[in-house]
Amino acid sequence: MIGMDRTIGIKVDVDTFVGMRNGVPVLLDVFRDSTVRASFFVPMGRDNTGRTVKRVFTRKGFLKKTGRVGVLSTYGVKTLMYGIVLPGPRMARKNAGLIRQILEEGHELGIHGYDHVRWHDSIKRFNEQETRGEIEKLLSAYREITGVDTRSFAAPGWMINPFALEIFTDKGLVYSSDTRGASPFFPEMSGKTFPILQIPTTLPTLDEVIGIVSTDEKVLVDHYLGLLTDGINILTVHTELEGKRWAGFLRSFIDQAKKRGYSFARLIDIAEEVRKAPGTPTCRIEYGTIPGRAGEVCVQKNR
Repeated sequence: MIGMDRTIGIKVDVDTFVGMRNGVPVLLDVFRDSTVRASFFVPMGRDNTGRTVKRVFTRKGFLKKTGRVGVLSTYGVKTLMYGIVLPGPRMARKNAGLIRQILEEGHELGIHGYDHVRWHDSIKRFNEQETRGEIEKLLSAYREITGVDTRSFAAPGWMINPFALEIFTDKGLVYSSDTRGASPFFPEMSGKTFPILQIPTTLPTLDEVIGIVSTDEKVLVDHYLGLLTDGINILTVHTELEGKRWAGFLRSFIDQAKKRGYSFARLIDIAEEVRKAPGTPTCRIEYGTIPGRAGEVCVQKNR
């Protein structure tokens, strides 16, 4: 695709209050130093991370993953009590200054659900009314905080349903990023095709490879460089990992990728280029699994 060869889009998922408060500034520094503009996706409601404890019983491999990543050192004890012992703090409203900074520094600000845990764990089972209620809340909160309507959404845990795709289409979003796959596509789900562009995460996330590929920063950077294609590559980073102890990994990856001739673009800019070009395929969205991640995610499948 013209203008999109050897392109990397960095998608920043903010999952927790501590990730917003402490991880976003670290990543802003990394991107500023590297002259990279990224796409940040922030939950509009409260941090209820503590409610993920039930995944120990519902998601095969969840305990093994938390052990590899180091859940206590990554999230902290306080975060793991939000929503069960402590009231969850408001993610976006309590960090209005950071929201402004993200936008002022030229990055994209999209939505990462309202209640991250609720969306991740329940959206597959939501009916149309429940889905619409959740989306109306998050769209209203974004508008209240920023003064404008959102143009993009990224599903918590890469979990989506066809009602959400329909509503996003009706609301005029440019794209959503809800799947794991290989390249941008127009989605088909439950037998219906939707005109909202889907930009999948194409590379594994760091928590999916730590302790499996390696725990050495240089080895991990080389591993990711080896996965890059000559087309559009989407890397999802997390404020709780790359915005904390793995910031050096991200700095090195960006530096080495640039040396290999790759350029970086926000997902909104990628989406607008893709939408102008002919030939974007229509692909199915199905629930499936991927290596290194516990539980289901939505995956791109050819028709």
